[in-house]
Amino acid sequence: MATTMTPLQPGTEAAAQAAAFAIFGSDIPPIGPEDYSGSWRTALHVMAEVWVGEGRFERHAARTATALNELFAIQQRYGVGSPETRADSDKLQPLIDRCRHFGITPADLRRHGARFPES
Repeated sequence: MATTMTPLQPGTEAAAQAAAFAIFGSDIPPIGPEDYSGSWRTALHVMAEVWVGEGRFERHAARTATALNELFAIQQRYGVGSPETRADSDKLQPLIDRCRHFGITPADLRRHGARFPES
């Protein structure tokens, strides 16, 4: 018996819950009952505000900038297509994905010390 997956419908509770786990992973900040009306959709902005208030976005940008600099050093040492570079870039992908979710830009990463190679 084949099971088909129904795609998430935008604007639904299931889509909002999936977005929360995609953005925050298992590190969803605790939300007080006064900020949670039983809806994931209304709680997403509260979660983001908690993260900003705790400085998590800034720490994530700094952690990603450091990881990027390490990747650039490995690329310089072993070459862009080397197995070492590919392994390191695979580990970096979740950090980059989270930057996209958070709206962290290359300018933010530069401000946190990322040294992008000249094109």
